[in-house]
Amino acid sequence: MGIFNFLKNITEPTEKNMDNKSVPNKSDNIKYLNEIQKEVHQYLKPLGFKKSGRTFNRQTEDGVWQVINFQSGQFPIGENYEIPGFRESFYGKFTVNMGIIINELYKIQIKGKEKSFYQDYDCQIRTRLPQLIWQNDYWWNINSETAKTSEQIIEGLNQKGISWLDMFETREKICKNWGNVEGSSNIAKLDVALIIFQKDRIKGGQLFQEYYENIKSHKGHKEYVKNLANELGIKLKENKAE
Repeated sequence: MGIFNFLKNITEPTEKNMDNKSVPNKSDNIKYLNEIQKEVHQYLKPLGFKKSGRTFNRQTEDGVWQVINFQSGQFPIGENYEIPGFRESFYGKFTVNMGIIINELYKIQIKGKEKSFYQDYDCQIRTRLPQLIWQNDYWWNINSETAKTSEQIIEGLNQKGISWLDMFETREKICKNWGNVEGSSNIAKLDVALIIFQKDRIKGGQLFQEYYENIKSHKGHKEYVKNLANELGIKLKENKAE
């Protein structure tokens, strides 16, 4: 059975199979995660990814960046931190975050300045590698079996992760796919409207209007969209029934 077949057969990872290894101390955590990341880097480097800390970046179009990030669980503070079924401790474990950032959206929505390197929390489009593999959240154990773990992650990226990123490698693909793939955000259509608005103010404004009209609830969000339109010089038409 291949590694990816093994991954596909784990439909619902459980805490039991996640915790079958003892949790390493902090120095071992760093050592083992470094070893895993080093192997994954060897796979990602020829694909154009650069590394900084626990994060990889690849620019696929001017102003469009793809992000892969290793997130390790934080040390639980306080003896009552862990509440089974409500708040779990992920210390001694890690997961893999993935995302896409479009610079103009970052500047408009976050009011952020262009960066030389982006983190997953900067991204407008986000997922996790386990979600792509199992449609479920999963955190790998950090332990001495680094070769096995890195092989699983590389196989998951090769079979699922990179193809997901490829759907959003250009603005054209983002406008086509964002909002039409599983896991799309509710504000995907707003993101697409903002991208199109940069090159076609009329069409982008129309999409902006359509998005605004279809906000059914969340008065705070509707007010945010209205203020954003004012900033961009988009004149929204109010629904007379409101």
